[in-house]
Amino acid sequence: MLALLASALVSLGEQDAWTNCLYNNKSIACRRQFLCTEAPCGVFKLEWIDGLSDVFTLQRPGVAKNVGFYSDSRGGEWMLRGYAGSFALKNLQNHNTIIFAMTLSQCRTSGLSDLCE
Repeated sequence: MLALLASALVSLGEQDAWTNCLYNNKSIACRRQFLCTEAPCGVFKLEWIDGLSDVFTLQRPGVAKNVGFYSDSRGGEWMLRGYAGSFALKNLQNHNTIIFAMTLSQCRTSGLSDLCE
């Protein structure tokens, strides 16, 4: 039942609440909004509390179930890796890193710790 409700919310494209995020290990609040009419959704928008935003589109899945490769609206290529309800995006060209829904101390003790050293 809970999974069905979560799928319904994703399909409506509702924004997540503001949450702790990291951009290159600097703390800044962000929120996510899926941009599809049905789940699963391979397009989402990340909005930063300072007003900047970007749209990420799935290009291909990774070998592991929790990995995917995305492009942003400016042509950047990113690897997404999910972990326990959070995720990391690492830019494959410039190595910028986004961590969604974690503080730096949480990230350093998580399965994403190699991305927030």
